[in-house]
Amino acid sequence: MKKFKLFLMGFLASAMLLVSCSKDEPVNEATEQQEVATLTFGATLNDLLNRAANTKQHFSDVPECSDAAPATVMVVLSEGGIDMDPVTINVLSDDLDSDGDMDYFTDYSEDLELMPGTYELEEFIVYDASANPIWIAPIDDDDSGEYDGYVMDALPITINLGAGVKKYVDVEVLCYDERQVNEYGYLFFDIIPNQAIEFCVFGNYCTDNGRHYPAEYSVNIWLGTDDTGTVLYTDETNSVEMDNNGDYAGTPLCFALPDTEGEDQYYMEVTLLNSDAYPDVTEEVVYSAVLTDEEVREMFDGEDAVDYYHFGINCGGGGPVISEDTHIYIYFDSSGSMNSTLSPLQEMRNTLLKQTLLPLYGNDEDAYDNQVRVISNGNERTLNFLNIEGETPVGDVIVLAFQDEAEFIYHDGSPTWDSSTGRTSTYDSDIAILRGRLSGFPANYYHGVVFQVETSTTGAYANFRKLMEYVSSSTGNYSGQYGLGDRPEVAYEYGVTPGASAQYYADLIVDALTGLGYSL
Repeated sequence: MKKFKLFLMGFLASAMLLVSCSKDEPVNEATEQQEVATLTFGATLNDLLNRAANTKQHFSDVPECSDAAPATVMVVLSEGGIDMDPVTINVLSDDLDSDGDMDYFTDYSEDLELMPGTYELEEFIVYDASANPIWIAPIDDDDSGEYDGYVMDALPITINLGAGVKKYVDVEVLCYDERQVNEYGYLFFDIIPNQAIEFCVFGNYCTDNGRHYPAEYSVNIWLGTDDTGTVLYTDETNSVEMDNNGDYAGTPLCFALPDTEGEDQYYMEVTLLNSDAYPDVTEEVVYSAVLTDEEVREMFDGEDAVDYYHFGINCGGGGPVISEDTHIYIYFDSSGSMNSTLSPLQEMRNTLLKQTLLPLYGNDEDAYDNQVRVISNGNERTLNFLNIEGETPVGDVIVLAFQDEAEFIYHDGSPTWDSSTGRTSTYDSDIAILRGRLSGFPANYYHGVVFQVETSTTGAYANFRKLMEYVSSSTGNYSGQYGLGDRPEVAYEYGVTPGASAQYYADLIVDALTGLGYSL
């Protein structure tokens, strides 16, 4: 054993021999019997220390091999692109080639009795008797693995198993060093046999005036309390895309974190990325945190649900608030085409929305009733609604405009109407006044939301939606001073259902206010 240990210390462990046997197994009475193939694994050593990487830059700190003898091997095979369950096999030893050095090979395992076919060897890890990884076959992973260039044939390896044949396939392994876990192409919890706990992250980005957006970001996570610990994840990125309603929505990022005995700590860094959802930003690390496994487990909400870890970038303090001084104007287009929406809006204002906002008005019903109003107006001048029809109330203002079309006031119903069609004079006048007013308001004094009610998807109704999309993105004849793409105080909700329930409109308004940065 001493000779083996010295030899192992001087070289990177390598070359696992894959051996197949066969036995008969009946399939069914209608077909001929087929022979299954049985896989076993053996180990020899190969001198890799002086071999430069085939495709990677040579590393200076060659992982040292453990003194421990191999006790088990964990393998993962796949068939047809689907991973099979991991299989752990005991290791036996003998001098198989009579050269005086001990050879290692796996014991027989029923789990590796396989039908003839084509398989992929996806993972191959050798453990000592204490379940510590000592050798590992690197994965060819251009994203993270750096050690795959030190073997002739990195994983995955294709294995063709025929009935009744004995097939030998070499699997090269390297000595394992926990500090370089990602260099092998594996994740930490794939290698260390322990429980993984789920951790999900979601974030918002706020502009200086308090407007909230779903953040686009990347995350790095280390095991430990800073970025010198074991790397668990690198540059994992979420996405922010426009949904079917024309709103930008962000996806969370979810991770499996190793949960060993005792307390585990994880260090996370978040980098804010540019997105189509908000103005350009400097892409840099904007958030970091240290969490424990106990804190992560506290986010579990029942057996199968996990609450997101929320972070806000530039969203702390100074944002908009609703108080006794906040005026909320809920404008309703009463020109006739969406009359079925008025009653549930009024019911919502008197009940559900009141229940939500009343604490912000000091639980004073008179204050709420005076400050939160549903206003019917049939002139269809959306921008004039947003302009509070020229009012400048003391305190601060939120305008919520529900409208389905503005035919002939701002657009027509022609199928050829688009962003290149000439603007109306009323539109030009209303946009000029609104932009001037917005520029003069102090920070967080004013926010507005246009709710495009989708009475129909054709004619004037379709063109009103297009108009709002052109205005919000400053497109074509609605760019520059004729649009609102540079005014984050105004948000847009598309595809609103007409004549829906009071609960539907309450949820819609609460979501919109939350998106604007209000804490409800």
